[in-house]
Amino acid sequence: MKYKDKRRLLAGISIFILFIFYLFQNLSNSIRIGGFIFGLVVFYFLDYMFEIDFKLKHYYYILIILVLGILFSPLYSLYTIYDKILHFVMPIFGCLLIFHIIDKKDLSLSWKLWITFMFIISFLALHEIGEYLIDQLWGLNLQGVYIRDITGITKLNLLVSKIDDTMIDLILGVLGAMLFVVGKSIGHFYNKLKKKK
Repeated sequence: MKYKDKRRLLAGISIFILFIFYLFQNLSNSIRIGGFIFGLVVFYFLDYMFEIDFKLKHYYYILIILVLGILFSPLYSLYTIYDKILHFVMPIFGCLLIFHIIDKKDLSLSWKLWITFMFIISFLALHEIGEYLIDQLWGLNLQGVYIRDITGITKLNLLVSKIDDTMIDLILGVLGAMLFVVGKSIGHFYNKLKKKK
């Protein structure tokens, strides 16, 4: 996909999201939509500046990541399992993006998978450190599992402690990344067996 077409795709999505934002104006929506558009723009510029040549499917992956992680963020405090599902699934999409970059290098499959796996684990650790710092500085309750109180829309009840939540998130992220590594390895050996036949 040419960068000109990628720019058009991003502009179209951004305009659509801004239109939705205009229809449903409030501060929370503004932050989420701004974060979504910022994420798309950063992804495009990384693709363009480093000539990564992400395919259209990779743009779908980042759209899924941004929609589920940012636009649907109110679901975190409505469904306790939502955060855990994301912490398992998002590393798989992250691995797909990173492996695409690493796959262009002249390395063995085991090194490509190891670098992809370690990059995702490092990102997960930095993400959790970021949540901790934001909680300490601004008290936004990013760590821990909270659910909205039935008596008020802004009251939150802590269901899982902050440290347990962090460890569960990291474990699920590692399992998601490991699933990608195992799946890619099985696919590789299956293709080798097919070629021998």
